[in-house]
Amino acid sequence: MSGDPRRPGGRRSGVDWVGSDALGQVLDPGRVGDCYLGLLLPPPPAGEPEAGRVLVVGPAALLHPHVPQPAGSLAYELLTGHPERQPHELVFLADLTGELRAWPRDTWAAVGVDPDAVADAVVACWRRGDIQGLEFEGVSFEEARALERPAMTIARGQLRARLTGRIHRAYWRWLHPTSGRRPGDTFL
Repeated sequence: MSGDPRRPGGRRSGVDWVGSDALGQVLDPGRVGDCYLGLLLPPPPAGEPEAGRVLVVGPAALLHPHVPQPAGSLAYELLTGHPERQPHELVFLADLTGELRAWPRDTWAAVGVDPDAVADAVVACWRRGDIQGLEFEGVSFEEARALERPAMTIARGQLRARLTGRIHRAYWRWLHPTSGRRPGDTFL
């Protein structure tokens, strides 16, 4: 990939890679910085209970230095800059995959992104304590499959509704004066 003088470090912006969609809409990276990314955590080692788990992180996790770049930046731009993204919206990788299909270069491979590598790197950063995240258990087998298959929108929507309520409760607990948060701390 050649450098781009319009971007710090000479990197091309993901917006340059995907261009505008069929309706002429373009990504506006950072437009919705307070949305969330949900990632399916790998199953536990053999012999442990098989309940599925989801990690929810803020978009900035995709920009962490240990996340492969520019892949993480492109995922960040799609997550935070999609024209239909709403504040506090929980988005899964399968949702981003479906949204990417509206653009001419409509697959992760076409834009040079391995979403599994990005997700694995974000999870590794969270496990090391480099980024904040919320872990939710009790994800059914069907919900876990929906997180990996873009066509399973109904099951993913049901999981999103359930987890969004839990995220909001965690946010309100974080806002409480006894939570230990300091000025300048971010929720996720």
